[in-house]
Amino acid sequence: MHPGVRLSHPLLLALLTSCTAASGDKGSEARDGAVGVDDSRADGAAIDDTAEDDSSAPAEDGMTDDSAPVVDSAPVVDSGPIADTGAAVDSGGDAGCPALAPFDEAPLPVESTGNLTESTKKDGFDDDYVYNKAGTLKLGVRRDWGGAIVFYGKHTGTVGMNTTNSIDGADTGREVQIALYDPDRQYQGCAYNASCKTTKTTCPETMAHLGWNPVQGGNRCNMGSGHTAITLANGEISLQTTMLQWNPNWDRTDCKLACSSPATDRRVSDVELTQRVRFVRPSVVELSYFMRNLGAVNHAATVHEFPTLYAAFGRSGTPDLYRLFDSSAKEVTTGWSTDANGFRYQNYASPGGWSSLQNAAADYGVALFYESGMSQFQAWNKPTNPTKFNNFRGLFGFPIGPMAAVKARSYLILGGIKDVAAETAWLNTHLPPFGWVDGPASDTTATGALTIHGWALDNRSVNRVQASLDGGPPVTLTYGVARPDVCAVWPGYPACASSKVGFSGSIDVKALPAKACGYVLEVKAVDGDGNEKVIGRRRILKG
Repeated sequence: MHPGVRLSHPLLLALLTSCTAASGDKGSEARDGAVGVDDSRADGAAIDDTAEDDSSAPAEDGMTDDSAPVVDSAPVVDSGPIADTGAAVDSGGDAGCPALAPFDEAPLPVESTGNLTESTKKDGFDDDYVYNKAGTLKLGVRRDWGGAIVFYGKHTGTVGMNTTNSIDGADTGREVQIALYDPDRQYQGCAYNASCKTTKTTCPETMAHLGWNPVQGGNRCNMGSGHTAITLANGEISLQTTMLQWNPNWDRTDCKLACSSPATDRRVSDVELTQRVRFVRPSVVELSYFMRNLGAVNHAATVHEFPTLYAAFGRSGTPDLYRLFDSSAKEVTTGWSTDANGFRYQNYASPGGWSSLQNAAADYGVALFYESGMSQFQAWNKPTNPTKFNNFRGLFGFPIGPMAAVKARSYLILGGIKDVAAETAWLNTHLPPFGWVDGPASDTTATGALTIHGWALDNRSVNRVQASLDGGPPVTLTYGVARPDVCAVWPGYPACASSKVGFSGSIDVKALPAKACGYVLEVKAVDGDGNEKVIGRRRILKG
């Protein structure tokens, strides 16, 4: 989650400001916020990064149940039009009328609803895995750590982890996960009254004294965020957590450190996260995130880890993925700076929306592709033990308003740099649009012009939105209506630079005869690459 760098480092802030301004993310103004930070325990927290007998050791045994879905409680899915995460299903209208075909909001379908899932208990952790269709690769999340991704590698015939793991997973701060920040509440000592932008904290500006900082994995005392709901079914793992504050003492007026009292150190934040992981291609895993601010506090725009990627560094026989590549498949070898802790860092451009960490031969590694088209990245590493690590994240900036929701999708890709480059090229040109029909509601009765409106987004551009009734001739709707509310939920997409992502129009039903089961209105979005996707179906009754 964070290298132990002082966030007021002038070079870092200058780099971050310039890169964020160039990223085009709506509202992504870099301030003095806690960004580009990671925790390799320079603060002396009670986490041993060099320990060998931990959860990243290869699992030789475990408990598994591949025959049935595992459900702790009902999966939580937001049903609002902007934040919908599940398949939309029509009720069927009157008795005897067929239900409308369901559709998923995500651009790509799951590789197979029959993909195997597996649950294990090893070294005191509850981990869940989903396999690709061929059964050759698997991805694992840790329930104890808020569903943070702790494994992505090959299936070697054993249950649980093995030495092909491409993910770090050393502690609650170093996986593939989400971490959030607030520039007004950057450090303990000034976070309590949101004065950090105007009043310098009297506390050390270290990782141990971070301010408001919900982290998916857990806190600096190595306590995990846990989970409130989990479902393993249909080739997917969906998990919900309420993230812990990284620093349990973040809002104290003094500089007293935490991690001395288990009874008080587990500080739950006001942020709820729902994560879904599933294979969409043999070596590509879709990561869907839905974050909700449960509080009434406004958190100003800054850059977040949404998500960040910590790659394996050679511990317990895993590969050392230390070579950093940008989206041109060229290694990033220059421009590194070193902070007082010996951590190397830099901001770099990667306009294709992805970056990768690879082994020495660049024939095995892991990449992270941001669907929104991220172009500016930040990397951190420490090439020697102790506290060795390899990390990068996109500079993903947005505000978090009171009771607000933010959503994003990314893709993890396993393979050598040539394989990764091929997969990301495919994603860039084959991801279809996604969106939502705000109106009309299903079972609407219409007599003349039926008004249709909603929104659509694409990783590159939306070309047109069309509507049809019962598969008849399509009517092209007007695309380009300002919808800043949509871009507040889905920040960073190219069209959100102007917020003109809405559509509207009408289709005439006046000449159509009435039918017992009505007509099926289908709305489809088409992008600039020719990819198309149904983004809404509604049953319309003729009055």
